[in-house]
Amino acid sequence: MGKGTEAAKLDVIDAFPGLRYDANFEITSPIDPNYNCIAWAYQIKGRWMWPPKGIPAKVLDAVTYWPDNNVSTEVERFVDAFRLKGYEKCESPDFEEGFRKIALYITPGTTKCTHAARQLSSGFWTSKLGEEYDIQHSTPQSIEGSIYGCVYCYMKKPFE
Repeated sequence: MGKGTEAAKLDVIDAFPGLRYDANFEITSPIDPNYNCIAWAYQIKGRWMWPPKGIPAKVLDAVTYWPDNNVSTEVERFVDAFRLKGYEKCESPDFEEGFRKIALYITPGTTKCTHAARQLSSGFWTSKLGEEYDIQHSTPQSIEGSIYGCVYCYMKKPFE
């Protein structure tokens, strides 16, 4: 993974202090700048997923993807994007057999989306840290803080 695993883990913990006490925290992939957290939660690997700036919507090329014509970074536009994949808002991050869940994050005091995490079939969560690593963490709250803010909502859909 380039940098030693323990050194990389310490760097991630410095950025996300809540992971310090997360016994299930692991770095699960090497650095990969080709996709981001939204794409990872949406289950697209190899493309960056974010509303394009000033570009007509439904952009799908070798680099970027956004599923509709709304290019706002308001969190409800991300909710709409995940609804297109069959997700609906739900109350809890708790594991439910037969469902996949995501968490959407915002900067406190705003409605700007900052991050998405996805629940794994183990019940743990996975996040793509910008252009950096994929990680596993116990709860959506493990990565709350100054970088991604806090969880805005949870969404779920049945496994296909």
